[in-house]
Amino acid sequence: MDEILSQQEIDELIRQATVAMQEEEVQPEVVTYDFKRPHRFSKERVRALHRIHEQFARELSGLISAKIRTRVELNVASIEQLTFGEFIRSVPNPSVIIVCSMQPLDGSMLMQLSPDISFLLYDRLCGGPGTSLGRTRELTDIELAVLTSQLFEDMTVSFENAWSEIVDMQVKLESIESNPQFLQLMTERETVVLISLNLSVGNTRDLINICLSYSALEPVLKQLTSLRLFDSLRRRAAPEDIEMLKSRVQQTPITLTVELGSNTVTVADLLSLQVGDVVTLNRRRYENLEVKIGDTTKFLASPRKLGDKLGILITALWPTERKEANE
Repeated sequence: MDEILSQQEIDELIRQATVAMQEEEVQPEVVTYDFKRPHRFSKERVRALHRIHEQFARELSGLISAKIRTRVELNVASIEQLTFGEFIRSVPNPSVIIVCSMQPLDGSMLMQLSPDISFLLYDRLCGGPGTSLGRTRELTDIELAVLTSQLFEDMTVSFENAWSEIVDMQVKLESIESNPQFLQLMTERETVVLISLNLSVGNTRDLINICLSYSALEPVLKQLTSLRLFDSLRRRAAPEDIEMLKSRVQQTPITLTVELGSNTVTVADLLSLQVGDVVTLNRRRYENLEVKIGDTTKFLASPRKLGDKLGILITALWPTERKEANE
C-alpha cells in the first residue's frame, strides 16, 4: 500500500525545493568599472558611430580610387573609447595627423595616417606606380601640399556628408602635424572615441584612425540615438531627406547644346577650306534645331536673337520624349 505523506512532510519537501531553487539562481556578474577610462558612449551610440563611418568609408574609398586610379577598399575595423593621452601615446612618431575644426561643434577632429601609406598616395597622385617610402621619415612640405590640395581637402567633404544626417557641420583643415606630442588640443584625461578604418590600396594594407572627443560630440549625442538616423541609414527616406536630395539634384550643372546641323565633306574639300568659305549644312533655314541634354536629344527649337546674344525657342519635345510622355 502506498505511503501517504502527512501535511508536515509535504511542507518540508516544498521548503527544501524552494531553498534548492534559490541556490541555483545565477548571481549577476560583477563588472569592474575603471574610473580612469569611463565609457561615456553607450552601445547604441557606438553602433550609430559605426554606421556613420561605414558611410564615410564607402564615400572615401570611391574618392581615393578616382583620384589615384587604383582599386581602394575601406571599412570600419574597430571603435573604442579611451583617453586622449592614451591615443597620443599610441600614435607613432612621425605620422601624418590631419587636424580639422568641425563648426558649429567645438573641438577638433583628428585623422591619422602612416607616412608610408601617405607617400604611396602621393606617388600615385603624381603619376607614379605607388611605391612606399621604404624607411620611416616625415613627409616634405611639397609632398604634404600635394596631398592636401588633391586629397585631404576632399576627405573633409566626405566627412561632412557622412555626418549630414546628424549635424550640418563645416569641416575645415586647420593644420597637419607629424609629432603627436605637439597636439595640445585637450587634456590627457579627456574621453575620446577612436574609429579605425582598414585601408587597402592594391596589395598594401594600413589604417586610417579618426579621433573625436566626447565633449565635441556631446551636443549631438541625442541625435545619435534618434530613430530618424537609423531609419535613414536603413534607406527609409524621410520627406525632408527626399527634399534635400531633390534640391541637390536641381542644383547640379548640366550641359545643354544646340546642333545647327552637319554635313559630309571629302578630305580634299576639308584641306582646301579657307577663311570666308561657306559650308552648306543638311538642315533647311526654317527647320527646327535639335536640343541635347548631355548626349541625349530632348527638344526641338527654333533660333532666336536676344539682345546681342543668340537664343532658342523650345517648340516641341523630341519624338521619343513625346512617346514616353504619352505612355
